[in-house]
Amino acid sequence: MITRVKVEYFKSFRRQVFELSEHIVLAGPNNSGKTTLLQAIAVWDLALQRWRERRGPESGSRAKQRTGVPLTRKDFTALPLREMNLLWTDTLTALKKDELRHDQQLGQPRVLMITLEGREGEQVWELGFEFRYQNSELLYVKPAEHLDSLPEAAQSVSVVHVPPFSGIGAEETRYDRPYQDLLIGQGKAGDVLRNLLYEVYQREEKKGWNDLCEQIQEIFRYRLLPPEYEGRPFILCEYLRGIPKGKFKNGLPQLDIASAGSGFHQVLLLLGFFYARPASVMLLDEPDAHLHVILQKQIYDRLRSIATARSCQLIIATHSEVLIDNTSPDSILSFFSDPHRLVCDVEREQVTEALKRVTAMDILSAERSSGVLYVEDETDFNLLSSWARVLDHPLKKWFLDSPFWHSNQGRNPREARGHFFALRAIAPQMRAVLLLDGDNRDLPEHELRADGLEVLRWERYESESYLIHPRALLRFVELHAPPLFAGSAEAYLRDQLPPAVFRDPLQSHDYLVTTPASKTLLPEFFKAAGLQVGKKEYYLVAEQMHDDEIATEITRKLDAIQRAFGL
Repeated sequence: MITRVKVEYFKSFRRQVFELSEHIVLAGPNNSGKTTLLQAIAVWDLALQRWRERRGPESGSRAKQRTGVPLTRKDFTALPLREMNLLWTDTLTALKKDELRHDQQLGQPRVLMITLEGREGEQVWELGFEFRYQNSELLYVKPAEHLDSLPEAAQSVSVVHVPPFSGIGAEETRYDRPYQDLLIGQGKAGDVLRNLLYEVYQREEKKGWNDLCEQIQEIFRYRLLPPEYEGRPFILCEYLRGIPKGKFKNGLPQLDIASAGSGFHQVLLLLGFFYARPASVMLLDEPDAHLHVILQKQIYDRLRSIATARSCQLIIATHSEVLIDNTSPDSILSFFSDPHRLVCDVEREQVTEALKRVTAMDILSAERSSGVLYVEDETDFNLLSSWARVLDHPLKKWFLDSPFWHSNQGRNPREARGHFFALRAIAPQMRAVLLLDGDNRDLPEHELRADGLEVLRWERYESESYLIHPRALLRFVELHAPPLFAGSAEAYLRDQLPPAVFRDPLQSHDYLVTTPASKTLLPEFFKAAGLQVGKKEYYLVAEQMHDDEIATEITRKLDAIQRAFGL
């Protein structure tokens, strides 16, 4: 069993340590490194096999043990590469100035290292391989310098990498193992599915084939027929859509496996690898792909059961909430933030919520922003940004350089609490402000508060209510509307606004607390002015306001957000 993986300069990981367990689920968003970890283990296994072939006792080699063995790009079946430098972080194969250690010099080889640690019974082992770049077509690999010999337990590790299912060929001839590995490394595992089934069937001991057929029968109620190849140009793999009684087919048509659905193909591929490639470590990349949520749990349970029976270690990369919910927290390696093992159910719930709620843009924003602002919609965010610029408030830099905001999806502030809970899986120290409209006063605050989340409320009905300042509104009309509409716009304000509001709009008025300005006064005002101004363009009015036309409450809210974000 592999217990730890350490990598240096491998693809997106400059230096990283991964703690594993008997069965481990790698959970995280796209492009976070889950597949990269699986590839690192597969590359380590390729290095081990090549070293044993060229320098092992059976090889007959008389070369010095410290001489690296060549690995060409065409021999490299662990993953597809256009050039060998694509294995290295940032594709750089020579050391940079800030990477130099001890007596190293600038331009020396940047040695890519993959080290695995493991346990076999009571025996603990460690084995690392160094990869040195030669040119775009060639690299050299050898064990780490401090090793005198390969640990026997490490040499017994057998790794099988199963990439996501991506389709099945209509015709498939017999391929030897190296070519199968090449197709698998290229992500074309479906192109060797018939070969896998044929290999399982051809074994003298038929238990594997019988078990596989039984699994398919229980899950799909299909019967697999024995593969046929002798005397044919390709492997024939068929099934019956149903379970006939007795030894006969009861009129059920024989269908090629390619005619079945993608869920059937996914399950058949996974089981085919399990029974055709006895392995101590199974690397499964998105085994839940193409599977309905109910089937996801069923297949996951079966995979774990089969792995336990066959003494296999499962390392699974997934986005599936079902797989995560059915895994103990200490068997989940989260790729939100730096890769780390989870320790409690709350962390597992955060990861599940993050997969549902957190987008790729959220992840990027969390990396560069000190806090997240939750508002009802984009209009609120743009108004605050415009007022911060007019007031020359310190928070204007945050709006310009690193704004991070999230919509409450209208009047659903609980959405903010759920999103922030999920966001903490990525950025545990993230802080947040939830800014509510004044019409949300009846919502209990304890239902919204969370550690690191501050709740603020507008005193007026909504943020748009702070645009109700006659001088500012009429100035906007003068700039954008034909002159003949200016009188109509002013007359409308005088008719609709209470005299006290028209005369002194910065004071507290019940009208401003109870009136939804964005739905009543403002649309009709712009109509009277002969303008078509949508709600998303209201920030243009805010940009034309003078600082003495902006309510002091807006400054207080900006101050509160600044303090909450620690700016």
